[in-house]
Amino acid sequence: MTMKIRRSLGMMLTGAALLSLPACDSFLEVDNPNSLETESVDPERDARLLSQSAYQSFVNSYREIPVYAAWFTNHARVGDTFPTRNNFGRRQIPDNNTHTTGFWNNLHESLQFARTTIRSTEAAGPTVDLTRAWFVSGYAILLQAELFCEGTIAESTLISRGPMSTVALLDSAINDLRKVQELAAQVTGDGAAEAADLAMAAQVGIARAHLQAGRASEAAAAAASVPADYQYDLIHIDESSQRGLGSGVWSFTESRISLVVGPEFRAMADSGDTRIAYVDAGRLSQDGVLQFYRQDKIKGWGDSDRFASGLEARYIIVEANQNADAMLTFIQERRAAGNQPPFPATTDMDVLMTELMVQRARDFWLEGRDVADLRRNPQNAPYVLQPGDNYYKPELGLVFDEVCWPVPLTEKERNLGWS
Repeated sequence: MTMKIRRSLGMMLTGAALLSLPACDSFLEVDNPNSLETESVDPERDARLLSQSAYQSFVNSYREIPVYAAWFTNHARVGDTFPTRNNFGRRQIPDNNTHTTGFWNNLHESLQFARTTIRSTEAAGPTVDLTRAWFVSGYAILLQAELFCEGTIAESTLISRGPMSTVALLDSAINDLRKVQELAAQVTGDGAAEAADLAMAAQVGIARAHLQAGRASEAAAAAASVPADYQYDLIHIDESSQRGLGSGVWSFTESRISLVVGPEFRAMADSGDTRIAYVDAGRLSQDGVLQFYRQDKIKGWGDSDRFASGLEARYIIVEANQNADAMLTFIQERRAAGNQPPFPATTDMDVLMTELMVQRARDFWLEGRDVADLRRNPQNAPYVLQPGDNYYKPELGLVFDEVCWPVPLTEKERNLGWS
C-alpha cells in the first residue's frame, strides 16, 4: 500500500495504550509534535509505547467489522438509510464504498504501524512489546485475507507488494503469527504471561488461516494444541469522550440504531437458544423502515470481543477432519448448548456441514467470522440472501452474489501493481 508512515500521535496513542504507560515526557519532546519519525525512536525506551499504540490501533480497526460482516451475510439486517451500508446487505459493494475503504485503510495503518514498531525495536531482542507488534501484523493481514477479495502488504513506507492472492496473504499472516510464538517462547519476567497469551491466540489464527487456505490437515494439527477453555478477548473502553474506543456492535445498537436482529435469529432466541439475545426496542430503526429489534449479546461500550478461543479451534478441527461421526457428535453438543433437540443421525457430509455452519453462526454471532465462513463454504453458509429480488427493503434493489469485499478504488489508483 502506498502510504507514508508518519502517524499522528493524537490518533495512535490513545485508550488502553496510554492508560497503562509510564511517564515518557522526553519521548514526546519531538521537533514535530504531530508526527513520529522512525529515526527518533529509542528501541529500549519507546518499545512499549509503540507496541501498545499499534495494538490499540488494531483493536479500533476491528471494532466495527463484526457489524458489517453480519450485514453482508444476513446474520443481521441493515436498519440504516445510507446506501453505502445497504450495499452490504445486498452483497453489491462498489470499490468506492466508504466503509470498505475505511476498513482497508485502518487495517493497513495498523499493519504499517506494527511493522514500523518491529523495525524500530527489534534490536532490543525478544520482548513482549516486539511479540505484541508481530501479533498485530499477523492478524491485520489475516483479516485482510478473510474480508477482501485480494490484498497487499507494503514492504516499506513507499513500496507496495500487490496485488496478492488470498492464499498468499494467509501465508504471510501465518509467518507473522509464528514469529509471535518464536518470540513469546523467549520472553521472561513480567511480560511472559502476556506473551504466552498472545502466542496461544496466534495459534488459533494459524489454524484459522490454514483452514481458509484449504489446508485441512495443517489446520486440524494447529488447532489441536489449543485448550478447549481458552479465550482471548479484544478489550474495549467505556469512555464517554472517546466513543471510538468502545464496542462497535454496541455503537450500532445504542448510537446509530441500525444493527437489526432479523427473523431467523429472533426465532433462535425465541426457541430458547441463549447464544442469541435480542430486545424489541418498541420503535423503528434508523431507516424508519425496519422494526428495531436490538441485539442483547453485547450490553455496553466496554464489552469485549471474543477474538480467539478453544471453541473456535474445536470447530476448525471438526470442519477440517470431515469425519461424519465426529461432526455429528460435535453438532449434538452445540445444539444442546443452544437448548435444541438432537440433530437427526446421518452420514451425509453436505447435510452435516450445513448444520455445522448453522451452529457456528449461532456460536459466533456478531463476532466477525461470517465473511470468511461464506467464502470457505458458500454452499453450506446459512441465512445468506441468495441473488435475486429478495432484499428485505425491495425498494433498494436486488441482492447480488459477492462473497468478499473489493479492494478500494483509492488503493488501485495509487498502487501501480493494480491494473
